[in-house]
Amino acid sequence: MMIIFQKYFVRVVLVILMSMLFLGLTVKYSTLEEITENSQLIVHGKVKSLHSAWENDNIYTFATIEISDVIKGVEQNKQITIRQLGGTVGDMTQEISGTPVFWKDSEVFLFLVDWKGAYWINSIVLGYYEVVEVNGLKYAVNNFNDVEFFDSKTGQPIEDKELVKANYELVSLKSQIRSLVSGSEVQK
Repeated sequence: MMIIFQKYFVRVVLVILMSMLFLGLTVKYSTLEEITENSQLIVHGKVKSLHSAWENDNIYTFATIEISDVIKGVEQNKQITIRQLGGTVGDMTQEISGTPVFWKDSEVFLFLVDWKGAYWINSIVLGYYEVVEVNGLKYAVNNFNDVEFFDSKTGQPIEDKELVKANYELVSLKSQIRSLVSGSEVQK
């Protein structure tokens, strides 16, 4: 009887684990205006260091960002640390669907929220853009890590991926955000 139970239990656990591999993340899509409004800090900078550590039965990754430009908010420090769920400690890895992957020395553009005394990426993946240079121009690019989006007004999935803006020319993006921020300050 115990052997049958163990076989059944192992099969159930395997089915659950396999189904989790195919689950993705679904996120409410936010426009540039919405994510700008909902972010306390928006910065452009470079990833200087990365480390992961166990905290409360979860692995967290900490990315130290050297700030080159603060687009929204006030930050006195030239470096900040971003905290996000997931990472690798030793031979144990926790992956979180949709979570962006930081790379040491990569240039990033981040929409951040302050939560429980730490900076987190706004809306998991929506607030992360890697900065790349193409033909002398810099672009902020987000591949959205296979995240599915739904429209907050209709509650329906966004099927047309062209509606989800995934890249911006960097100078133009900074200008748009500064315009949005100054416009919202005038309205207050």
